[in-house]
Amino acid sequence: MLCCAAGLLTSGCAPSLSPLYRDYAVTDTVQATETRITRALQQAGWSVGDESPPEAIATDERTLSNWGLYRVVASLEVVPLGSGHVRVLIHPYRAYFTGSRSKMPFLRRSLQRAILPELNAALEAEGLQVAGTALEREQPTSAR
Repeated sequence: MLCCAAGLLTSGCAPSLSPLYRDYAVTDTVQATETRITRALQQAGWSVGDESPPEAIATDERTLSNWGLYRVVASLEVVPLGSGHVRVLIHPYRAYFTGSRSKMPFLRRSLQRAILPELNAALEAEGLQVAGTALEREQPTSAR
C-alpha cells in the first residue's frame, strides 16, 4: 500500500508548482519605471497600497476565489533587481472564515491563470518584458 502511494506521488499526478515570483526586464528606460509599474498594476486590476516598503511598490489584497470555508486572497510587491530588471513577488493566502490565514507556498495553475495573463499584458504595454522565473529561463525553449 505504501508503495502505491509513493508511486502516485511521483508519477506526475502532482499539480504543477510554480514559485511565488516573476521577473521582468525593463526595455524602455526613458520614462520613470515606478510610474509605469503603478499604471500597469492599476490596469491589471490591482490597487496600489499607501504603505509600500522602501524601494518597492505594493498592492492591496485582492480576492481571487471564494471556496466557502476560505477565500484565496493575494497581494503583489514589485521590487527592483538592479537597473534593468524588476521582480514581482506574489503573496497568496487562504483567509478562513474563522479569521485565520495561511500562506500558500507556491502558485497553482489556477492562481497563475487568475493573476499572470492580465499582469503580463499590462506590464508589457508599459515596456517591461516577461523574463519568467529562474527555472523557466534555464529550460530550453522547446520544453516550455
